[in-house]
Amino acid sequence: MKIEKVDDIFQLDSYQLIVLAFNEFLIFTMLSNVVFNMFGAAKPHLIGCDDLIYNGTLSSERCAEYNQHFDCQIPNYEYEFKSVAVEFEELCSRHEPSSMDYISNLFGVNNRARFSTTSQMIGIMFGSAIAGQLSDLYGRKRVTLLFLCMMLFFSTTSSISPTIDVYVIFRFFIGICCGGLTTVGQILVVENLPSAHRLWMSTVVTWAPNYILFALFAYITGEWRCLARMCNAMTLVAILILIFLLPESPKYLVQSRKRVEAITAIKYINKFKKNESKMTDVEIEKLVVDSIDKAEKSRAKAKKYSFIHLYSHPKIALKTLVASLSMFSVSYVTYGLLFNYDVLTGSIYMNAAVSGLLRYFVGAVVAVLDHFGGAHIGRKRMHFSTVSFIMLCMFGIFFIYYNEMVAEYRSWIRALTLLAFGTTGCLFLQLLLITAEMFPTGIRNIASAHINVCGRVGNVFGPMVFSYNLGFAGSAYFILGLFCLFDVITFHIFIPETKNQPLPQEMPSRKKKPNALLKIEEQDGN
Repeated sequence: MKIEKVDDIFQLDSYQLIVLAFNEFLIFTMLSNVVFNMFGAAKPHLIGCDDLIYNGTLSSERCAEYNQHFDCQIPNYEYEFKSVAVEFEELCSRHEPSSMDYISNLFGVNNRARFSTTSQMIGIMFGSAIAGQLSDLYGRKRVTLLFLCMMLFFSTTSSISPTIDVYVIFRFFIGICCGGLTTVGQILVVENLPSAHRLWMSTVVTWAPNYILFALFAYITGEWRCLARMCNAMTLVAILILIFLLPESPKYLVQSRKRVEAITAIKYINKFKKNESKMTDVEIEKLVVDSIDKAEKSRAKAKKYSFIHLYSHPKIALKTLVASLSMFSVSYVTYGLLFNYDVLTGSIYMNAAVSGLLRYFVGAVVAVLDHFGGAHIGRKRMHFSTVSFIMLCMFGIFFIYYNEMVAEYRSWIRALTLLAFGTTGCLFLQLLLITAEMFPTGIRNIASAHINVCGRVGNVFGPMVFSYNLGFAGSAYFILGLFCLFDVITFHIFIPETKNQPLPQEMPSRKKKPNALLKIEEQDGN
């Protein structure tokens, strides 16, 4: 194979084993910290207080009794995993007041353990916003290493939090690290994968199977402090691989016109190739010089675009709004369900593991259908089917709650929740793919960033959906179902089919007035 550009140096060789190993430890680091509160903030099952057993069958009903039980001395509760809510007795909304209450109440959350998830998600937004610019200035490897080291520090320090307020603050800084790693770390990995194999290699090492590993870690440790420290061991391995075995991204070095560093990085990667595929030092230097020249020429011709251009044309603006709202809805539903697994029947460990299996299975099925379905199974039809299925699950659970049939249909609530959450995984990839296929080249990356930010907003507010009360049972599931319904309708009406369509290159031009009309206006003016 003749190597004509930097992307061509990445082939299926032993170097890819290092990249995939780093990707696995990186993904586990991100997942274990993003979804940490799935276990870390899991609320215990309140039974009563002192010698009194509460009558309520739902957790919300028992909480109402507890909040009114003012002379309660020793709450009686059960738990499967010792979370911060257990250790600091964050039961329902009743607790010793602190300065954190003022901040949490601004977001409509009156439980500090639950608010720690909101705090973390806000941090993810900040981290995502600053990481891309930092990586363009200082490099993929340096910035990824910085966020990994910060993650190791804040996660370790968080594990010795003396109060719930301190824990909430640390979750914010951990969120910044998560946001940075999901942005820059994944770019570093993708830029080191062979272009022809990026999709399947990214599918093999992904988030879904790591849910199972994370659930196993939680089961082994049994409490949140040990779980955080055990997960940090994986972060440490990622740091060591990055320091000693991975170079800076050659693609970044070429774009930054760092000739010497680019040559050094490619020479290192070249060592892992078979003898017949290795490049000579002269060929490597020529490749780097030619690539830098091409990058400079394309940079000189390229037109500068900004987020304003996403709304500069009615058609582009409509696509931006609908795709952004769709990503917000998917994120809102996903994280609303994820951080409320403690309301489900059955083992929280088993629920987490089954979630990972379902996400992996559904993702594989969708990929197969997309590949073999041809024109019959396009992007819109797949989106309509998956979101409609989630919507039916949400309205189904709402029906059970509204008709007070929870006791009889607990297993149905569990099954519908797990199936819905398992289906959400493929939607993120679908939306990012549709965005790449729908927007013109000049604003494609900007559109992807815009839609991701809207998704982060959904991450922030999704976990709070179970804190709202519309005055009827199951209102949280009703809200989630409405978001899905709105997404299905707007997406189906306003988003075009993009499968097997050529990628748009140019921005749409505004309609010009016909020549005859221009002549009439000129005559009137004279």
